[in-house]
Amino acid sequence: MPPSHPSDDDRVTEEAADWCLRLQAEEMSDADRAAFERWCREDPRHVAEFDAMRELWSLSAGLRPQATASPAPARPAETVRSPVVRAPGQRRWALAACVAAALAVGWPVGWSFGVLPGTVDVFLGGDRHRVVDLPDGSTVDLNVRTTLFYAQFRDRRSVLMDHGEAYFAVAGDAARPFTVFTAAHWVRVTGTRFNVWANDGELAVTLAEGAVTVSASAAVGEEPLRLTPGQQGRFARDSRFGSVARVDPRRVLSWREGKLVFDDITLAEAVPLLNPYLSQPLRLADRRVGAMRIGGVYDVADLDRVVASLPRVLPVTIAAKDGALLLSSAR
Repeated sequence: MPPSHPSDDDRVTEEAADWCLRLQAEEMSDADRAAFERWCREDPRHVAEFDAMRELWSLSAGLRPQATASPAPARPAETVRSPVVRAPGQRRWALAACVAAALAVGWPVGWSFGVLPGTVDVFLGGDRHRVVDLPDGSTVDLNVRTTLFYAQFRDRRSVLMDHGEAYFAVAGDAARPFTVFTAAHWVRVTGTRFNVWANDGELAVTLAEGAVTVSASAAVGEEPLRLTPGQQGRFARDSRFGSVARVDPRRVLSWREGKLVFDDITLAEAVPLLNPYLSQPLRLADRRVGAMRIGGVYDVADLDRVVASLPRVLPVTIAAKDGALLLSSAR
């Protein structure tokens, strides 16, 4: 059998990881820096992958659960812990976690180059909505089962929210842009108010105030979505191109008041919004049941009962299967 070779994407990722680590070293020579600049110019993917790797490594190093919203200074390099962070389909996370300890050794150099953050915090999502304060003065409403990682660099602020929902009220700071990274996208602002919903590669960003740009991580060189207040940008799973629609932000943000508002949407759209609140997740048997529509205003504390009543309002059946509730068409 012929030997296997890494894909071209794997090669770019490995080279980006190598350069991230080499740039931390105090003995980095002028020749090495010149070689790095040549590598960046060779292919637009090189710069994109290097930037992504730098953010992910930085967020992987030194993360610590925070029981309260009070900020704390970053730990000294010798006590930084490397947590196990998993994001399905994101190979870079595994690599980032493996080398976080090596990065910690070069913490002072990394800070001076803007590679490593001065403050890193993790806010753990629970079974109910909570509001947290970030060290930069921003506030975030975290929806249920949403975990947020925050890193404050010398010249930027970065958030990782791989899955879940959050409403951001970002403190203005033109010198340090604020970026929210999800599994496959990023949202960039300086100071504004917006909602981010991320689910298995899908993304919806709703702008209440200010301005944001939204990009797919893979869309190097593509024009990002630019939103104005009252607009929602959406990216489907594995899509490089998003769509923009006019929405009522109050409906989208109703979860902050313990409500879900469904305006005649399909079950395929509703199920990902329902599942974080349910004691057992819903699964759709096929596209036919997913195309059925639902509307109304629902209390998030009462959604298990709402789901149990679906066969009385829609032609569906519900059966327990593999730890979930399978929703099938009764026709």
